[in-house]
Amino acid sequence: MIRKCKLIIPCFLCIISVRAQEITRRHADSLLLQKEATGSAAVRLSSVLQLAEFFAHLRHPTPAQLDSASYFINQAEQLNHRFPQAEANFRIALIRSAFYKSKGELKSGRVLLEQTIQKIKQARNWPLLGKAYFELSEYYSQDFLQQTMVSRIYFLNQAVNAFERTNHLVELARCYRLLADLHQMMNNYTMAFAEARKALTYYKQAHYTETQGLYALLGRLYYTQGDYRKAIDYEFKALKIATASSADNVRLICQINNNLGYDFIKLGDNKKAITYFSRALEIAKTEKDNATIYLLAGNIVDVYLRMNQPLKAKTFLTQITQKFIYPSGKLYEGGDEVSQTYLKIYLALKQYDIAKHYCDELVRRTNNPNLNTYARSSYYELIIKYYTATAGFAEALKYLKLNQNLLQKIGNDNDLGTNEILWFHLDTSRRQYQSAIYHLISANTIKDSIFNSTKSKQIEQLQIEYETQQKEETIALLNQKSTLEQANLRQANLVKNLTIGAIFLLLIIAILLFRQNVHKQKNNEVITSKNTLLEDLLQQKEWLLKEVHHRVKNNLQIVMSILNTQSAYLQNDVALEAIRGSQHRVNAIALLHQKLYSGATAALVSMPAYIAELIDYLSDSFDTSFRHIKIRQVLDPLSLDPAIAVPIGLILNEAITNAIKYAFDPDGGEILVSLFVSDNGQAILKVSDTGRGLPPDFDFNEANSLGMEMMKALGKQLKGKFAVENSHGVTLMITFPIEQNRVEVFEEKDYFSTL
Repeated sequence: MIRKCKLIIPCFLCIISVRAQEITRRHADSLLLQKEATGSAAVRLSSVLQLAEFFAHLRHPTPAQLDSASYFINQAEQLNHRFPQAEANFRIALIRSAFYKSKGELKSGRVLLEQTIQKIKQARNWPLLGKAYFELSEYYSQDFLQQTMVSRIYFLNQAVNAFERTNHLVELARCYRLLADLHQMMNNYTMAFAEARKALTYYKQAHYTETQGLYALLGRLYYTQGDYRKAIDYEFKALKIATASSADNVRLICQINNNLGYDFIKLGDNKKAITYFSRALEIAKTEKDNATIYLLAGNIVDVYLRMNQPLKAKTFLTQITQKFIYPSGKLYEGGDEVSQTYLKIYLALKQYDIAKHYCDELVRRTNNPNLNTYARSSYYELIIKYYTATAGFAEALKYLKLNQNLLQKIGNDNDLGTNEILWFHLDTSRRQYQSAIYHLISANTIKDSIFNSTKSKQIEQLQIEYETQQKEETIALLNQKSTLEQANLRQANLVKNLTIGAIFLLLIIAILLFRQNVHKQKNNEVITSKNTLLEDLLQQKEWLLKEVHHRVKNNLQIVMSILNTQSAYLQNDVALEAIRGSQHRVNAIALLHQKLYSGATAALVSMPAYIAELIDYLSDSFDTSFRHIKIRQVLDPLSLDPAIAVPIGLILNEAITNAIKYAFDPDGGEILVSLFVSDNGQAILKVSDTGRGLPPDFDFNEANSLGMEMMKALGKQLKGKFAVENSHGVTLMITFPIEQNRVEVFEEKDYFSTL
């Protein structure tokens, strides 16, 4: 998914960068209405130049608009011929170069622009030189190969050097924003963050409010650092400004919605991810941008596959391919989106005979020497999965080695970890278990390294932000002191005009007040320092707790992966059922740890969110919609300690699983899960179904199956009492005590010993 995010960004960078022009459609229309009006030659020349610049920089201009650009350029030359001005000559040349670029005559436009730059240098016209270098960088915006991005960075830096000699702060900020965008595409995030901050500083100094592009970029940068909540904050800021602006922000809004989709995937909220990807897709449809339509469709399919809904993914993609033509040609060498997406779907459906066609197509396309590096790696990954699933072990091993060499060259640790997982699955399928364990350990070592690196970068980022804030506060304090001293000086001069004695008296009072103020400030600084230290210690404790939960969740996922692998080799239905039951129990615990490390606090678990996600998992696992089984929830907004939440999750897992498997006839029915607190402070958990009910002679206390024994043991752990009602279905109810202040207030205790 991260690779696809990188592939879609260039589609929008072109749109953002061409906004170097400052003339809006409304302003151009106003000038067109006034173009015949009388005025001085200078005024008329200025209007004509603005109109020529507007039409020359249009995105996707029509032939009529190109004719308008040519007309106004020629008119500007005629007006300037009467009263020649060197600056007007330079502007006309820059506009004509942009006109050539819009017509597709790139060579002619670049030659003219390079000649004009030499003349502007001699004239030492820094604003126009900065604009000229910016325009030259735009000639390198049509592809995103390494060398062209390096060239574009060079010319943008030349533009920065020129603009820094002027007061053109908005243009300077725009250059830094594009430099940050290019550096984040080249994985130089330190440079990208520094340039983005400079752009924000210059925008603020210029009181410029159209900062939506910069906020969207900051959202992407924080996404790369793993700070998804801050990324979402910046994306929402960008979306708010872009939707309220009168500028043409359609493509940028599409990009922001796409970025939000990725952010919510990382937070585990697949439904919101689909919502934002779908909004981006609707914009792409309106813009008739088929390349972006297929990229976004691929994102939505990936989310459906994450939700274990391959049939829904297939139906959705088929509708897209029937309505929209896949664009031909090499689009940023990004690869064949359709073949990749269909191969993912048919692998998920285990329809390997159909998947073979798409796998063969990807194998053929890997021979393209111009293929984007990330696209090539994604091809290899899918080819490996296909050959592993179809027992083509030799071919799978071949592409594993190719992918490993490629990822080592580009230094992509995250995908190297994924490649090790694929190697683990291959070795497991070949029953080479010693090698499989080696690759599984390697994968986890890489992921732990990435996790620690991400945390270090976040801490470094917080430190930089803290130091910046401290500097700003120091400057403000110095300004306040300066103001106070000036006021005291004016007061002293006034008193001096009155009497010599009054001067000495007021001077003594001023000194006493100053000493008291200094003493008070020192005390405040000590208090502030101690508060900051306490906040840092609390934050470090919270990070440590979340890291523990993250590692526990990863280890539980490894256990589930091993159980899943083992189940592939079991022929005995009873053993297979036992393995799957164990997977559900392990997942119930893993979900809880996921909530703890992804939530606002690592001390309490939101029971409605946890139970809802557990029910979604069981519904998908047993395909309740196919069995016509509906599961409803009635849950109080409780936040409980993990020591209470774990037994509740396991009890729910056993109760819901038993109800789905044994309670209903083919016509299905309904399961109701409720959790609430009674008036006497007791928590009540109920699982009711409308099924066939229990046999008349069934005795809950005498039942000795593994699931029943687990529920009894967990009930004792909660100090609870079980009750079973066998009327119009089965109702299982457990009543257990909780401390009243656990609902709202977290009391500190030894959490790890409880687990």
